[in-house]
Amino acid sequence: MRSGLLKEVVLGFGSGSVFGRLSQFAKHLAMLMIMHLIKQVFIAIRPKQWVKNVLVLAAPLAAGTFFQLDIFQKSLGAFFIFCGAAACIYLVNDSFDRKMDAQHPMKSFRPIASGSLPIGLALAVSLVLGSLSIVFAFFYGLAAGLIIATYLSMNILYSLYIKRIAVLELLFVASGFGLRAAFGGAATDTELTAVFLFVISCFSIFLAGCKRLSELISHDIDSRRHVLDWYSNVFLRNAMIVSSCGGIVGYLVWFVQSSNINLFLVVVSFISLLLATFRFFKLALAGNAEDPTAQILLDPYLRFIAIMWVGSFLGSVYA
Repeated sequence: MRSGLLKEVVLGFGSGSVFGRLSQFAKHLAMLMIMHLIKQVFIAIRPKQWVKNVLVLAAPLAAGTFFQLDIFQKSLGAFFIFCGAAACIYLVNDSFDRKMDAQHPMKSFRPIASGSLPIGLALAVSLVLGSLSIVFAFFYGLAAGLIIATYLSMNILYSLYIKRIAVLELLFVASGFGLRAAFGGAATDTELTAVFLFVISCFSIFLAGCKRLSELISHDIDSRRHVLDWYSNVFLRNAMIVSSCGGIVGYLVWFVQSSNINLFLVVVSFISLLLATFRFFKLALAGNAEDPTAQILLDPYLRFIAIMWVGSFLGSVYA
């Protein structure tokens, strides 16, 4: 990396006085370093993980109001606000976990863990992103602002202490999904029903369980997070079974309570959800669901199932 930068700097030299060339050298080097740091920040805020924030759109989509112009605009704004809040937390979490991540076979390549991104700069950027996300969230109302503040507070608390407490840390991870959906409802003034929140909560716990079970299976004792020592394979599998069953039943109840539904599309949507659940379970048991978001993007079966579910769900709501 350093030799590459030096080569670019040397090639960027032009003719002129010694002072002029030194000045040009310094400017060129400074520009390359700034661009390098910007790139490292962009990698550290994990834009690929922002697909999770699509949950912000869940409430207006389920309510059938998403495509109304004002709701659509508010939803997109809320999505980007939560992206900023999530980016803030990624930087904070990686800063606190940098020593442990440096020992991890995959996480050691992250900018902060590898030393490519100075921790001071990472925390400064996280402070800016967190502050802006709270300020903009309050433009959507008191409830929306408090949800973002709660999300940030809970995740900082998680990074500092909760991540060491079994079960509680699992619920904290799962709560992030629920807060995304709640923020979307608050930002668009969409009423969140008890059944909707129940379904989101159940599948949030299921995905968090998939993540922990996959970590437990795929990592040896020396490289995995210490809280995994308090979990067992059986406990996590049972948690996944109970939560997924609760979510599936709640999903059916939500559709039964809805009016003017297309029975065929509801059946397709339900089957898609079952297939996705079984697929995630299989990936977790194989130790390949440590990053559920990445699996949705990379696994061809999950991609197909996701497209089938989105199409049938939207069709059943908007047809």
